[in-house]
Amino acid sequence: MKVSFVLLAVVFFLNSQAQDFHFSQFNENPSLINPGLTGSANALRASLVYKDQWRSITNPYSSYGFSFESKFKPSNWDLVDPRRSMTFKKSYSRMAGGLSIYNDKAGIGRLGTFQTNLSLAMFFPLSKMTSLSFGIQGSVVQRKIDNSKLIYPDQYNGSGYDPNISSNELYAQQRLLYPDLAAGAVWSYAHNEKSIAANNQFKAQIGFSTYHLLRPYQSFIRVKEDRLFLKYIFHGNLLIGIPNSMMAIAPSWLVQVQGPSKEILAGMMFKYYINDDSKYTGIIKRSSVGLGIYYRNSDAIITSVLFEIGRYAIGFSYDFNTSDLTKVSTARGGPELTLKFVTPNPFLYQKRSRSMFD
Repeated sequence: MKVSFVLLAVVFFLNSQAQDFHFSQFNENPSLINPGLTGSANALRASLVYKDQWRSITNPYSSYGFSFESKFKPSNWDLVDPRRSMTFKKSYSRMAGGLSIYNDKAGIGRLGTFQTNLSLAMFFPLSKMTSLSFGIQGSVVQRKIDNSKLIYPDQYNGSGYDPNISSNELYAQQRLLYPDLAAGAVWSYAHNEKSIAANNQFKAQIGFSTYHLLRPYQSFIRVKEDRLFLKYIFHGNLLIGIPNSMMAIAPSWLVQVQGPSKEILAGMMFKYYINDDSKYTGIIKRSSVGLGIYYRNSDAIITSVLFEIGRYAIGFSYDFNTSDLTKVSTARGGPELTLKFVTPNPFLYQKRSRSMFD
């Protein structure tokens, strides 16, 4: 039993050493998916996220973060309908910037990663309904570990773990600091509903990005060959209104390839719109509730719920583990919570104007 525990601890340490930030609600963390998504959906967006995982197996992995993005000079808008008292406006800014900060603590060794990202995106209209955006992201990453909390195979004395035996691990340092770089492109399409009752909206985003362009070293023992692999991401999401109903479907997918590792996450959210916005007074806020189910290959089934009320949203998801770890996890992966604020109100009915930027 003790030998199994030693091996399990080492496996978790080795896996977590190369793991990027990993959230199930990937659509709510655009800076980790593609810099080209910065400012692509809203004039201003701010969000908080917290994830707890593997509490049923070992010391929990806790990840949390904050992100903020905004179009430059978003106040430079044109009125769509001056008769209304609400903010029915369109933004024509073709640049956006973002700041995101993420932190996590992983496993017994409390492997910590603190990452700050600065993103910049530019938008190029292709037609009234389509656009192409390009983004770049610069990051500063700090990693640290408490190796005194770890146990190693060399500390097995034949009958059990002996902390007085040397681990024979040559740690040169317990902190790392390195810069990183990412870039990506996103194609967007938006056909907004002509009326709330019709509910015939259709929106789509498809993108490709590359992370770790600088291929930084990430070894605590100064192994020069231990550099981060380039990570390639292909992603997309749709929002399809079901005509003459109060429902919509939102399929999305994420494919990540990094060195020998590959992750595929895909699924769908079903959305039901509860109220209609008051077009003139703004007193009644349109809201929606969404229920989603997703699958991450060879790892987990993810269930999620999303509540949207005007400019605010709260999302909750839970990972049900389906990998070989179910023998010890009993399918318990972990919860994730997201809070979001956007402006302008995404539910506002707006007439078609000269560009799709909003």
